[in-house]
Amino acid sequence: MKIAVIGSGIIGASATYHLAKWGHEVTVIDNQERGQATEHAAGIICPWLSKRRNKVWYELAKNSVAFYPELSEELAGVKIESGYKQVGTLALRAREEALISLFDLAIERRKTAPTMGEIKLLNEEEVKERFPLVKPGFGAVFVSGGGRVRGGQIRDALLQGAAQNGITQIFETAKLTAEGALFAGEKEVPYDRLVLSAGAFLPKLMEPLGYKVQVLAQKGQIITMTFDQKTDDWPVILPPATKSIVPFNDGEIMLGATHEKEAEFDLEKTEAGYREIVTELSAFIHLESALKSDMSVGTRPYTPDFAPFIGQIGNEPIFLANGLGASGLTTGPFVGKLLAECVTSEKTSMDIARFDPAPYITKF
Repeated sequence: MKIAVIGSGIIGASATYHLAKWGHEVTVIDNQERGQATEHAAGIICPWLSKRRNKVWYELAKNSVAFYPELSEELAGVKIESGYKQVGTLALRAREEALISLFDLAIERRKTAPTMGEIKLLNEEEVKERFPLVKPGFGAVFVSGGGRVRGGQIRDALLQGAAQNGITQIFETAKLTAEGALFAGEKEVPYDRLVLSAGAFLPKLMEPLGYKVQVLAQKGQIITMTFDQKTDDWPVILPPATKSIVPFNDGEIMLGATHEKEAEFDLEKTEAGYREIVTELSAFIHLESALKSDMSVGTRPYTPDFAPFIGQIGNEPIFLANGLGASGLTTGPFVGKLLAECVTSEKTSMDIARFDPAPYITKF
């Protein structure tokens, strides 16, 4: 079967990887637009402590996290490094009552999510041992199964894995006609089935087909600071804030991110964005010893009700997934697999009926 994939962010890369692995003829089209959400994101693989009330989202996230070790091991088997690492997660709290409440939530969640691993209550000294830059006054709930990943690395790993099974990559702007023909630049690309994983650019892509798409764009700025520290095995920090702290190797720590709805596709780094992140997170860790810092900007897609969608457009040979928002790297690889399963008419790894695209996509 000939399958064309438009967009090679985390969903498109995963869908391409799985479709190619299963023996399909896959062409992936991406114009490498600046601001791809996946490129400018740090993946926090730890949804279990979230207090989001959307149970459907939580089930997706829980299954997505369980999929990460399997996927990482599979890629390692063909000599590809995914960048995913289980370093654990520290959820900081200053008050003992808040710590106990969060610990109780974690214990309850582990009953249906054994991948959470070990759960511990840590005092201030124990927190400092695991993450020396944390400021005094914080205990933490430690979850050993928590992990992290770089967006660009896991995306490239999936595309590399797909290439080992033979894919065609075209670096052009994809365009659809009213009749459903697909063009990459000036060249028409034949397909039996079409996968749309275009992120925030989906509404514009589907306009010629006569569809109005309820996907919105949100600007996200993120800071990378470098410290004279051995950070390779440091845990992810989830403070009681809207932003997170994600350490990687060689002293690099990513801080962020902003959620700027009005800015949409604007890709300019701003002093206001930098100050917002530093001001919020400096309450929890020492940032003054950073050797250098840099910022990057991406555009993440979200829906009006902040819920993702996955599936087929009516009876058309068009399949799509979108609206992952800030949890794109948490859920993206698994969503890409679900989308690939949907395309090939196989039974999906979890029920996706509750992620029906229909409420978000209507004819003009």
